[in-house]
Amino acid sequence: MKKFIMFTASVLLSFSIFTVTPHASASTAINNISTATAQTQTKKAPKSYQMILEALLNGQEKGRFDVTEVSYKEAGKVIQQVLRENPEVMYYNGANLWSDGRIEFTYSASLSTVKANQKQLQSEVEKVLQAIIKPTYTDFEKVKAIHDYIALNTAYDYENYQQGKISADSYTAYGSLIKGIAVCDGYTKAAQLLMNRLGIENEYVEGYGNGEAHSWNLVKLDGQNYFMDITWDDPVPDTKGDVRYSYFLVTSKRLKQDHSWVESEWPVASSTKYAFFHDFSKSVETDGYYYFSNEADHGKLYRIAKDGTGKQKVNDVHAPYFAIAGDWIYFSNYSNGGYLFKMKIDGSNLTKLNDRHVTALSIEGNSLHYKDETTSKFMEMTVEAVPIKPSGDIVASSKTWTVTFNTAIDPMSILPENVFVTKEAGKRISVRLSSDPKNPRNIIVQPPSGGYEKNTNYVLTIQHIKSATNRVQQQVKHHHFFVQ
Repeated sequence: MKKFIMFTASVLLSFSIFTVTPHASASTAINNISTATAQTQTKKAPKSYQMILEALLNGQEKGRFDVTEVSYKEAGKVIQQVLRENPEVMYYNGANLWSDGRIEFTYSASLSTVKANQKQLQSEVEKVLQAIIKPTYTDFEKVKAIHDYIALNTAYDYENYQQGKISADSYTAYGSLIKGIAVCDGYTKAAQLLMNRLGIENEYVEGYGNGEAHSWNLVKLDGQNYFMDITWDDPVPDTKGDVRYSYFLVTSKRLKQDHSWVESEWPVASSTKYAFFHDFSKSVETDGYYYFSNEADHGKLYRIAKDGTGKQKVNDVHAPYFAIAGDWIYFSNYSNGGYLFKMKIDGSNLTKLNDRHVTALSIEGNSLHYKDETTSKFMEMTVEAVPIKPSGDIVASSKTWTVTFNTAIDPMSILPENVFVTKEAGKRISVRLSSDPKNPRNIIVQPPSGGYEKNTNYVLTIQHIKSATNRVQQQVKHHHFFVQ
């Protein structure tokens, strides 16, 4: 479900009395502004676009457009394009426009809330990307990581949707990434924001899903266009550890089976390179393979190489819920009462572990978590230790990092929110920061008291550092390392 928004155009009369002429209804307002038209207006009105963007990002109630570029009737189209292209803009509710270039914006949240939530969102974006993206990832792997993270960490705001009480947050990336609750706009904008930050070409698409107003993403990878609907890949009700791929990097032909949009305004997605994902129900990636419950074969367990080749059945068992730890697959065996079983990743050594119907399996450290469907309780059992694969440089626990810039830096910008170390799962570690008295271009990052934890992967993040001339670092840098 997506939220409709409205703007109203008003004419300024010669004797300074404003006559307000309502625009169309909320739904008509959006549908009458085509994507192609809005993009044309943006190209014609770059100054107006920037003025409107800055006003909306700052939650300003008053803004302007350049009357030499665009009329008040056309300025609404520029506003719509700003909203489509900038998921950081939140809580916009509508606008009144005057022929002299004035705009009055309305919001569904207070100015203090807009500013506070935008700041929190930007910080969360950096933490999420740092936790899920590795330096070696291809653009495809980055998109998959974003798709999976959002689906696994966001629940559809279904109860409020049914009651007609959806909050403004649920239509935003903030709702998805901070609160973990959203409707389609929140899912779409969260993905758009993360992909924008990584420089992956993508677009916000609006249309209809099963006849209801809806939004999703268009993604471009290796010169090919694909559609991606994360909302519809997230099961309702929300299930821990469950993500689907039915709408992951799909073609136009596949998507329009149950989606509709103004196809003439969007490129055709025709590549089937990633079509093998569409049979995935539950899936786990390990050692260069995807293991998955095959929807096309009644949930039986298969594996396929990450390049989409070598598809094979692991074992002739129905396994809609499973998790992998080391060389073992733990699964709910629907060929045998849904009981908990395990087998080797090659399908051998099939072993029954209990006689309880279990679901929602996941691995955390050396523990297997699952739900006992008989008692509705979540249970835990210890499993074989999973060896940690080093990521990045291999260093000692006492490692001190020296970060060197190409110019002298402002020591006042060496702050914990700008330079920090996290475990790979995202937990921040207390490190000691200082400038280098011998070299004004350096930042010294000393280990925590007692040193880094051994046999652990970490990520050093550097962002928003200022130069001595007050220039701000534009690109966030991540450095992965493993403490042996």
